[in-house]
Amino acid sequence: MNRSIVVLGGSFNPPTLAHLKILRAAMERVHAEHGYFVPVSFPYLKRKMGKAGQSHLCLPDETRIRMLKAMTAGNPDMDIYTGEMQEAFAVTQRTMQVMQDLYPDADIFFVAGADKLDLMEEFQRKWSFLTRYRMILFARDGSRLKEEIAAHALLSACQASIVFAPPPEGIETVSSTKIREHLFDPESVAEMLHPAVIPLLKELRPEDFPEEILQFREKYAFLSNDFPVPVQYEDVTYPCAASAFLATKCSDPAERQRIAGMAAEKVKQRYNAGPGSPAWEASRIPIMEEIVRLKFRQHPDLMDRLISTGNLRLINGSRKDRFWGVNPITWEGENHLGGILMKLRSEGKKK
Repeated sequence: MNRSIVVLGGSFNPPTLAHLKILRAAMERVHAEHGYFVPVSFPYLKRKMGKAGQSHLCLPDETRIRMLKAMTAGNPDMDIYTGEMQEAFAVTQRTMQVMQDLYPDADIFFVAGADKLDLMEEFQRKWSFLTRYRMILFARDGSRLKEEIAAHALLSACQASIVFAPPPEGIETVSSTKIREHLFDPESVAEMLHPAVIPLLKELRPEDFPEEILQFREKYAFLSNDFPVPVQYEDVTYPCAASAFLATKCSDPAERQRIAGMAAEKVKQRYNAGPGSPAWEASRIPIMEEIVRLKFRQHPDLMDRLISTGNLRLINGSRKDRFWGVNPITWEGENHLGGILMKLRSEGKKK
C-alpha cells in the first residue's frame, strides 16, 4: 500500500473546527501520514467574499496562517502549505504537483465535498487530474454519490481514484457564515471554533474591517471622475473631472480649451496613454485632489451623497489603473482616488 498525503484547500476565513475534523477524517480514511491545509490567496478570497456581499470580512493572509498554526499546534502530522497565497487565482494543480514532488512515492489525495463534482470533472478534463492524483469525497449517502459520478463521463472512468467517506460527526452545525456574522464576538460561536483560535479572533477590531464600495458604478457612479458633471478648473469648464485632470498635462491654454470641447471618452483615448512631464508626474496626486475637491465643491448635492457613504471604504476598482485604483482581480493597486475621496468625505463631515 502506498504512502498517502492529504490536501485540504479552502478560504479558512477563519479556520473552524469543521476544517480540522474534515482533514483528520480524511487522513484516517486513507491512513495518511501527513495532511496539509492549503489557504487561498487574499485576492481570491476577496473575490469569493465579494460575491457573498462580505468583501470587507476578509482576514489577511498572516492572520489566517496564525490561526491555522494555532489550530494545528497539537497535531504534528498536520501542516500548512502557503504557496497558493502567492497567486491571484486558485492553483490546485500546481499545489498537487508540489506535494507529489515532496512525496514522489506517495498517493496525493485532494479532499472535496459531494457538491464539487462539476469542478472535479473540469479538473479531469483540463489536467487529467484523477489519472495523476486521487480524491476523497465526503458525502452522507455514498451510494447515491456513486450514481451521480456515473453521470459524469470523465469521473466515472476514474472511480478507482476516488475514495468515499462519510462526513465527520458535528460539522453539520458549523457555519463559516455565522462565524463571520459574530467575528468580533467569537465567544458566542465558540462551539464552532478551536479554542486556540478564539483569542486570535478577539484581537480583531470592527474598525479594521469597514464595509466597502468596490467599484464606482451604478448608484456610486458619481464617485468616478468620469461622472458627467461640469468642473471648472483655472477658468476653463470641462465636461467631467477626468477631462479636467488630463488637461493639466498640457501647458498650452489653447490645447486645454480644445480638451474642454471634446467628448470625455476621446480625451481619455488621446491623453491618458502617455505620461506627462516629470514635473506633472511628481505633482499628479495634489492636482487630482484639487480637481476632485472642485467637483464636489461645485456640486454640493454630490458632496451630500459622498458624506452619505458614511464610513464605507471607497475603492476605485479598475483592472487598468493600479495607481488611482485597485485591480479587483489581483487586488493590487494604490487606490489614490479612493483615498482622496475618503479624505474629502472626512473633511465634509466636520463642517
